[in-house]
Amino acid sequence: MSSPGSSNAFPSTALARPSTKIVATVGPASEHRLIQLIEAGLAVARINFSHGNDEDHRRRVEKVRAAARQTGIPIGILADIQGPKMRLGKLATGERRLERGEDVRLFEGEASTEADLLPFNFPGFKGALKPGDRVLLADGAVELVTQSVEGDIARARVRRSGPISDRKGVHIPDSYLLQELPTPQDRQHIALAHELGVDFLGISFVSRADDLERIRALAPRIMLVAKIERRAALDNLKGILEVTDGIMVARGDLGVETALEAVPLVQKNLISEALKAGKFVITATEMLESMVHNSRPTRAEVADVANAVLDGSDAVMLSAETAVGEYPVEAVEAMGRIARSVETSQRYHELPRAGFRQNEPTFSNATALAAAQAAEALSIHKIICFTETGNTVRLLSRYRVNAEIIAMTPNERTLQAMTILSHVRPILCDRETSLEDMLHEAQNMLVERRICLHGEEVIFVAGVPLGVSRSTNVMKLHRIGEPARMH
Repeated sequence: MSSPGSSNAFPSTALARPSTKIVATVGPASEHRLIQLIEAGLAVARINFSHGNDEDHRRRVEKVRAAARQTGIPIGILADIQGPKMRLGKLATGERRLERGEDVRLFEGEASTEADLLPFNFPGFKGALKPGDRVLLADGAVELVTQSVEGDIARARVRRSGPISDRKGVHIPDSYLLQELPTPQDRQHIALAHELGVDFLGISFVSRADDLERIRALAPRIMLVAKIERRAALDNLKGILEVTDGIMVARGDLGVETALEAVPLVQKNLISEALKAGKFVITATEMLESMVHNSRPTRAEVADVANAVLDGSDAVMLSAETAVGEYPVEAVEAMGRIARSVETSQRYHELPRAGFRQNEPTFSNATALAAAQAAEALSIHKIICFTETGNTVRLLSRYRVNAEIIAMTPNERTLQAMTILSHVRPILCDRETSLEDMLHEAQNMLVERRICLHGEEVIFVAGVPLGVSRSTNVMKLHRIGEPARMH
């Protein structure tokens, strides 16, 4: 069993990679250092479609794919689309400061000619606002309180003073604003993402399940990541989890839409609910923000990353730190060290495990649970799972077993889609004609790559008949080097 398109010797750098995956944003500071990022622990490359043009995105995707081929390590690609970001228009005075107690008027438009008239460049806000509703400007730095809505004008009073300027972000957390998702620009970016063959699509400003269903119709082969950053998404979380493949705890806008002090508990709840639903979860925003300019993180940032791992995140994400920061490789290395330190702790190994999902009473789920429990009971450190779609690997991953899941698939898209899952090492393999041949060739490959040792006890998980998706029904306790007979 050879691994198409990769070297026979599995890269030694992969052996030290953390179980929690590292997502890093590729930008001007990092697109020429991708080999170093991968060797430092990068698992998924994020391309932020809110910055740059189509040529930039194409170039970066190709560079990621080339670096993955060169290192022999599968790297997923997450395209993050902008969504309906609400912003101020062009102010009459350019940058200005709003003082507490000052009265201002709000209207729908691109530009204003009067100092106290603030233009909002998105429709529908007047119908959504009511007296007492907050309006947050400059991504939460300035707070207004709505006094009245009269015709085309909403009147508001400044409760928290601060500077504002053209195109600064707007939030109306107490209101339910219906916005188009995907936007016309999103549709163009989704088409580009589909053309480039990216693996994950980050959906910004999701409010409800319908948003994702519309995007699923446009990108049926891409895994969807619902970014939870709106109060409406928290209210509709159950429905969102039913239709998405994974979520991102997007703490930037979430920290504006909810009280800052509530964000840690919201994060823990989101991760817990995602695990229960069998969906992967990325924790993001300002994780190592100081490393944009400093070569090492603060102690508070180290604790933040460690807590995200302890909460059960599949992945932790770097944004500006690697996109435009001065120390992109060092940031990935630091995140990897923190994750590995937590993962080798007794506290991590004693964390509560997700239970069997009663609403998914399938052979695949039962086999995954049995494999996880057997690995725990026998202190087996590797579960080798053959998969067509990645579904059984996803089920295994959510149990957070203290073993590495070697996910073997002949499907390259499935290979890339598994790069985000905690505790999973995806490997591309050939498709065999019988289960015995598959087990025999797999153990040969794993020994050749020094992933397994002769005599090592492992668990094989597979499905019969071969090549049929969602048919996992076999678990075999096996000692590497012994005949792979199934009877």
